[in-house]
Amino acid sequence: MIILLLARQTDRLKVMARTADHDARRAQIVAGVKALALEVGLGHVTIAGVARSAGISVGLVQHYYSSKEELLLDAFRSVRQDILDRIDASIVRAERRHERIELMLRDALEQFLPLSRQRTDETNLMHAFAGLALENRSLHPGLRDAHSAHQTRVETALENGKVCGEVEAVTDSRAEAYALLALTDGLAVRLLTAPGRAQRTWARQALSREISRLFPGECRHHVDKA
Repeated sequence: MIILLLARQTDRLKVMARTADHDARRAQIVAGVKALALEVGLGHVTIAGVARSAGISVGLVQHYYSSKEELLLDAFRSVRQDILDRIDASIVRAERRHERIELMLRDALEQFLPLSRQRTDETNLMHAFAGLALENRSLHPGLRDAHSAHQTRVETALENGKVCGEVEAVTDSRAEAYALLALTDGLAVRLLTAPGRAQRTWARQALSREISRLFPGECRHHVDKA
């Protein structure tokens, strides 16, 4: 029995190691997609080019991805997840400081604006993918799912604002979330095409004003603690 249990444990460890290897290889390939896309444009990415960028063979790329569309979709998801991970980490820190939901939402949406080198690269890739998805219907579900998830997140922030008193109860969270995301997308495109210190300031001010309009109240939780 002990030998059998040890064998099973060894098998599990082997599976975990193989999974880790696969994940690492996929991450290497996706990194190659990102680097190549920033160099030549997402629309000009090829499997052969990704292989060169990632430093591996074409056959190995094709082992993990059966088409260029799969590659692009995985790269899009990776970029988006990097942004969401930063947002989630920021929210955790903000909650520890008992910050207003208004500020959490503002900081979250600013992550989608090209306000630094890293965010500029991310925004470039995100919007390039959106453009390709409008032409290639096989990419469209990935874009639609991302938009839906972002909509849900902003709606949740507004609903939480209602609970604590920052947002008025009559606010249409669904409509306002849609408008905030549309504003963020529009500002991002403007900054990508015409970057500058003044433009970045204007973009942040525009987003902050719109969010402040939706969060006129005081959080009851903070008032009670005071």
